[in-house]
Amino acid sequence: MVLSSETTPTTAMRAAALPVAERFVTSSPDRRGTTDGRWSKRLAGSDIDHAVAFFSAGYDLRTPAVRRTSADSGWSFAGVGDDRMSLRSARFQVDLRSESLVEDEFIVVWLRSGTSTISYAGHTIDLHPGVPVVLPSDGAYQLHHRDIALNLVQLDRSFVAELAGDADFAFEPLQRATAEGTRIWQQTVRAHSATWLDMGHGLGETARRAIADTFAGAALRAFPKRTSWRASVPGTGPEHERLRRALEFVHAHAAEAIGTPEIASAAGLSPRGLQQSLRRHLDQTPGDLLRGVRLDGAHTDLRRSDRDETSVADIARAWGFGHLGRFSAAYRARFGELPSESLRSRG
Repeated sequence: MVLSSETTPTTAMRAAALPVAERFVTSSPDRRGTTDGRWSKRLAGSDIDHAVAFFSAGYDLRTPAVRRTSADSGWSFAGVGDDRMSLRSARFQVDLRSESLVEDEFIVVWLRSGTSTISYAGHTIDLHPGVPVVLPSDGAYQLHHRDIALNLVQLDRSFVAELAGDADFAFEPLQRATAEGTRIWQQTVRAHSATWLDMGHGLGETARRAIADTFAGAALRAFPKRTSWRASVPGTGPEHERLRRALEFVHAHAAEAIGTPEIASAAGLSPRGLQQSLRRHLDQTPGDLLRGVRLDGAHTDLRRSDRDETSVADIARAWGFGHLGRFSAAYRARFGELPSESLRSRG
């Protein structure tokens, strides 16, 4: 029973087009003769009302709108998991629109067939066959599935955060992996899915932990980490999206000659609207935001540079600081050391 990111899974792992990011809940694990802690679940049918009730009971599927696409629309679900991770497969031959919310787990999903569109925080992507993405995990998102078959890997959020060494860790939602990242992910799926899905043979705690570590490690290598400034603006409303555009512009252009008018224009706000939005959500002015991003950029460059090849003044000027004394004072207030000390730390 092999779950593959490149080929169609076996019949046993074909499953319903569930609202793709919600967590399956089972109160009585089906261990099928094993003595380990994995649960397994398989369901299939043609009753669409039953399917919607099943997924709504175990998943955070909000206000689903379902329409049959054929007279014989069917569905199925299969999954095997424990408290760290699960592998699941899904099939649902309907047109499904709904809102969904993921909070305590990360879901990597890739399409096998059909069409699927995910919208979150003003960003919309179409899923493509065999191309894995991480679903949003910090707010509700909208989905539109039509006659889909897909695969999912669920990873417990606290487990991944522990491996990452960052209690606040999150993946950048809906961002595809690089070619190398996709290769790493596909290799992991091919190497370990059959063992995980085989309920006829027991897996001890050490073996299950090793497989979960491998999947989580592959995800950490394959998919981009969510930057802290994105995580600082939760929410999905129009104002949140405009503020994220402002932050994205500042982070991309902080070393250039920009100010409040340019930031506001990039965000689709008036200068006053930008000031109000920043104050309301981040308790900052546009000047505070720009200065902080520039200081962070200078700090990174100083820590990475060789004191024999550059100077504090060169790096300060590169980040838009014309007065070295004021730069040094602001730098020390933010990082607890002088710029020259950061540069010396390379020696």
